[in-house]
Amino acid sequence: MEQTETKIELRVFLTTIIILGVIILIAGFSSYFIQAGELVPVLKEGKSVQVYNTIEQTPIPVWKILLSPLLCITGKNGVKIIVLVLFILIIGGSFAILNRSGVLPGIVSDLVRKFSDRKQLFLVINVIVFSLMGSCLGILEEIAPLVLIFVPLSHRMGWDSITGVAIPFLSAGFGFAAATFNPFTVGTAQKLADVALFSGLSLRIPFFFLTTLTVILYLLYYTKKIEKDPEKSLTYKMDLEIKKTINFDSSEEQAGVNKKTIVWLVICFLLVTGVVISGTMIQIIQDLAFPLIMLIFFMMGVGGGILSGDKIKTVFGYFLRGLADFSPAIILVLMAASVGYLIEVGNILDTILFNLSNTAQYYAKETAVFMIYGFQILMNGMVPSGSGQAFLTIPILAPLGDILGISRQTVVLAYQFGDGFSNLIWPTNALLLIVIGLGKVSYKVWFRWILPIQLILFGLCSVALLIAVKINYI
Repeated sequence: MEQTETKIELRVFLTTIIILGVIILIAGFSSYFIQAGELVPVLKEGKSVQVYNTIEQTPIPVWKILLSPLLCITGKNGVKIIVLVLFILIIGGSFAILNRSGVLPGIVSDLVRKFSDRKQLFLVINVIVFSLMGSCLGILEEIAPLVLIFVPLSHRMGWDSITGVAIPFLSAGFGFAAATFNPFTVGTAQKLADVALFSGLSLRIPFFFLTTLTVILYLLYYTKKIEKDPEKSLTYKMDLEIKKTINFDSSEEQAGVNKKTIVWLVICFLLVTGVVISGTMIQIIQDLAFPLIMLIFFMMGVGGGILSGDKIKTVFGYFLRGLADFSPAIILVLMAASVGYLIEVGNILDTILFNLSNTAQYYAKETAVFMIYGFQILMNGMVPSGSGQAFLTIPILAPLGDILGISRQTVVLAYQFGDGFSNLIWPTNALLLIVIGLGKVSYKVWFRWILPIQLILFGLCSVALLIAVKINYI
C-alpha cells in the first residue's frame, strides 16, 4: 500500500515564509513610530483598575528584529513556544510511523469503502462532531494531526486538499469561535469580567447552530462544485502531483487495518479525549495536557507500527524520518511567535489598547461594540492565544462597557467573536500555518478560499452583537 507524504510542501513553505517576513518587519519597526506605554493595575475604591503610563521609547534594533524568530523563546511565552515545537515534532514523527507502516492508508481505505456512496452524509456528520468539540471542549490544536487522515481521504472521495483541511480544522475552529462551553475563551473571559460562568447561552447556542449550518452549506457547495469540475478546485494543479502518490486501485482499497491495531488506536483516542475533557475541569490536567497528549500520540504511533507488523528498529526509523519531514514547521512556528514577541519588546500593545478604550468612549454603543470587536480581531494577529487575549483585554474592556452602557456579557461576546473566527485567517497563528502546511495548501490559496465564509460570519457576528446591545444581553 502506498503512503501519502506527510511533510510540508516546499512552495507552501516559501510562500508562508515571505508573508511572515513582511509582518515581522512591520511589527518590529512599529516600535519606532508608536509611543511605548504600559497599563498598571491600581487599587481605586477597593477595585483594581488599569492606569496607562507612557514610558521611554523602546525602538527595537534591526538585528533583534531579524533574529526575533530565535529570540522569541526568551520572551514570556517562550515555554509555550518550546512545548508547541515539541508537540509538532512528536505528532509528526508518530503519524509518520502510522503512515509509512500502512496504518493511515488502511484507515483511509476503510472509510472510503464505507462512505463512498454517502459522501455528503460523511461530511455533515464530521462537521457537526468537530464543531461540537471546538464549541464545548475548546479542542483545536488537537485536531491538527487529523489533517493527515482527512486530506488523502478527501482525495479518494473526489474532493481536494482544501476540503481535507477544512472538514476537521474549519469545523473545530468555527465551533471554537462560536463557543458555548469553551473553558479557554468564554470561561476565562466571563471569570475576568465577573459574569456568571457559561451564562448567556440564550444567544450563544442559536449562534453556534447557525455557524455550524453555515460551514456545512459552504462545504457542500464547494465539494459539489469541484465534483462537477475538478479544475475549479483552488488546489487543482498541486493536487495532481499529490494524487500521483495515492493508489486508487479498487483492490488496494480492500486492504484495511488489522483489529489489534484498530483497538490500540481507539484506546489512544479515548485517552486523548479523556485528557482534554478532564483538562476543562482540573487545572493540573490542563497544565499538563500537551505533554500528556504528546506521550499518548507517541505511544499510538509506536504501538500502531509494531502491531501492523514492523520491527522496532524500522518503527523508530520511520519516527526519525517524520521528525525530519516536520522540521520546517518549527521555522514557521518561531516566525509566527516572533510577531507577538516584537510587540511585547516594543512596549506598544498597551498603548494600542489604551487608545482604543479612550476613543470608544466618544461613540454610540453600537459603534463602540464594533470597535471592541474589530480590536479583538486585530489583537488576535498579535496574541493568538485566546486565554492570553482575555487576560490582556477583558480587565480593561469590561469596565469600559460599564461606562458605555454595554453589558459585560456583550463585551465577552465581542471578545469571543474577534478572537475565534480570525484564528483561521491570521498568518501569525502558528497552528494555522502548521495545519495548512500539512495539507499542502499555501496561505495565499487558503486565504482566498476562506475569505467568503469569513465575510459571511463577520456579518452574522455583527448582527449578533447589535442584537446583544439592543436587548442588553446578560
